[in-house]
Amino acid sequence: MQYNVYLQHDFGEQYEDLEFYVNVDEEDCYEMAGDSPVTTHVMRQVAVEYAMARFFKQNHVFNIGDRISVLEVEEMYT
Repeated sequence: MQYNVYLQHDFGEQYEDLEFYVNVDEEDCYEMAGDSPVTTHVMRQVAVEYAMARFFKQNHVFNIGDRISVLEVEEMYT
């Protein structure tokens, strides 16, 4: 599944909207769900986790007092 994850990096008085396209791996969804069934909610959680990982891999600076908010998680249909 492909998702478009919209995050907002809040620096206090300023903010930056970020957009990440992520491909969610089915195995990661089963791992996140544990004994529960894999639902759309679980797939969205995995998508957010991937987006956060990409946020830090792209060398975004995260300082004390900064905040990241998830604005939207949108499933992409191909």
